[in-house]
Amino acid sequence: MSEELVEIPPRDWAKLRELYIHRDTDPQGYPVINNFIQWVEKDPSLKVKFLSLNGDWQKDGTFVLTWHREVGLSHLYFNTLSDNFDNITKALECLKPQENEYIFFGFDSRLKPVVDQIAKKFYTKEPFIVGTIWYKASKELVDSFTLEVPSGITLADLSVEDAETINEIWPHRAPGSVLFVKNLIQFNVNTGAYDESGKLVAWCLRLPIGSLGLLQVLDSHKRLGLGQLMVKSVSKKISALGDQVLAPVVHKNTASRNMFEKIGFQAIETVYWAD
Repeated sequence: MSEELVEIPPRDWAKLRELYIHRDTDPQGYPVINNFIQWVEKDPSLKVKFLSLNGDWQKDGTFVLTWHREVGLSHLYFNTLSDNFDNITKALECLKPQENEYIFFGFDSRLKPVVDQIAKKFYTKEPFIVGTIWYKASKELVDSFTLEVPSGITLADLSVEDAETINEIWPHRAPGSVLFVKNLIQFNVNTGAYDESGKLVAWCLRLPIGSLGLLQVLDSHKRLGLGQLMVKSVSKKISALGDQVLAPVVHKNTASRNMFEKIGFQAIETVYWAD
């Protein structure tokens, strides 16, 4: 029998999410499934597909999620509840991902061997892989956070108009990334810090894998505690939704790692991006 990818109909997405209810710190588990269910509810025109191998996703939760983007790399997410990776590997082989087509977005160390195997089979060169430390903050910790806003600074939700500013100094910006930033602002919780003239000077967004992301403070406003303030503000918003508070930090970013650990975040995993 030949293997094939079968689309999981939107009416069943909530059932898939329920299978992963206890995988709430796995970036490719509950957080990403929940994210895209909510995004498509807000904007049904998004080109999001949940796929399964031969339609047999209910047995072990094996799925592939694609978000096709008109500009830039499309996003690829995947997972299985099985300790055997044969089916998820076969599913990705059916997709036949090519170089410069997808980014494997935020997968943990458990799934890295699958990405390595797929890249070896379909890519002509080694993929570019970035590893991050995956942090978690307990609900008790987040509940204890207080927001001490410096004089002359106002906190507010970001607007779509802020996307250009954010993208311009994002270290990982790429073709089409400003549209990605706009999606994050439109669909997920976030916080921006504005000075007295209304200029955006610091911000933190929420990624599709449920975590904090794109944390940034302008050089002109560093050493005011705005980084911690952004983290605490968005953490409280995420926790208020009943979700786990998570954050990836690139290994070499020792300043950011020190800040998260000083606040009380605990390292629980390694999470990777590959393209």
